[in-house]
Amino acid sequence: MSRRAKDEAANKTMTLAECAGYLHLSENTVLKLAQGSKLPGVLVRRKWRFERQQIDEWLEQQLGGGDGVEIEDLPDGMQVPLEDLMPIEAVIDDLKATTALGVVEELAARAYSNNWLYDKPWFVGALVEREALASTALEGGTAMLHTRAPEAGRIARPFIIFGRSYNGIDFGAADGKPTFLFFLLGLKYDKMHLPILGRLARAMRSQTTAAKLRSLPSSTKIRALLLKKDAEARSDEPSDDDDGDDELKPTLDRKQRLRAIMRVDAQRKHRARQVEEAKKKAEKKAEKKATASKKKAAKKAATSKKAAAKKTEKKAAATKKTEKKATATKKAAAKKTEKKATATKKTEKKATATKKAAAKKTEKKATAAKKAKPAGTGQADGAADGAKR
Repeated sequence: MSRRAKDEAANKTMTLAECAGYLHLSENTVLKLAQGSKLPGVLVRRKWRFERQQIDEWLEQQLGGGDGVEIEDLPDGMQVPLEDLMPIEAVIDDLKATTALGVVEELAARAYSNNWLYDKPWFVGALVEREALASTALEGGTAMLHTRAPEAGRIARPFIIFGRSYNGIDFGAADGKPTFLFFLLGLKYDKMHLPILGRLARAMRSQTTAAKLRSLPSSTKIRALLLKKDAEARSDEPSDDDDGDDELKPTLDRKQRLRAIMRVDAQRKHRARQVEEAKKKAEKKAEKKATASKKKAAKKAATSKKAAAKKTEKKAAATKKTEKKATATKKAAAKKTEKKATATKKTEKKATATKKAAAKKTEKKATAAKKAKPAGTGQADGAADGAKR
């Protein structure tokens, strides 16, 4: 496009319908933004008019200064085809996540693994923060995940990740039903974000399209259907959901599709059973280990108790033996003392008897001498005197 053509496009005045088409939003949404002074526009004879240049400047403000990129050089969200934003690597036909946070992590991980993101932790946090304000899940089982601010420096290139959950996930939809289809928008610039978000929302208003996306058997066919619906949204062609998608319909007949679904469901249940069995096996192993440890501890405690009892018993036996020995020693000493006392008593008795015998003998001798004195007293006295001399 020449510079002159760019200037003419920038100076164009748009009606409410044209502005809504340019931003790919509903007229009611554009009207509310204009009435709330959130979108630059003026009332002319009770009709809203919007300057293309002012709208572009407003978009540039949404970019926070454009990250050094001129607004006119940014890709126009209405003209960028979905195939440039969603290569086949961006389609996940069977999400493994079972929670809302798990979905965010899995979709962001796919973008990061393809080098479309510089800062995955920031991206996941920004998505969760946006979902905390209000869920991006729509009625009908579709969610359009995006951040509040693009922060172009953290995103390597604009991308859209699509993910499908067979069983559905509670994602906070207004109708309270599960969400099955997820679009993760990492579009880098707000000038791309608003139109493409509008295009996707317009394509997903069709319940037939949503039902086909949930039933198509491969990532290739899912992407083909999305590209077709996006092309219709960009060209404003009417969507023919009944007759125009024969080449995108599942190649299997109804019975075969049901069998395929049952097979996939059976495989999923089998995996779940395997996980459950592995969990039970691990619990049983842990329980067995705990029981063995408990038995070992009990056995060790019993052995220690038995050893302590044996030691106590041995000590008691030794004490008893010592007491018995002491008693025997005491008895022997008492017996010896008694024997000694008996011997002493016997000696005293003998000494007394000897003393008595000597006294009796002396007395007897004195008596005999006394009896012999009258007959020879003179002779005896003389003999005594002679002896003295």
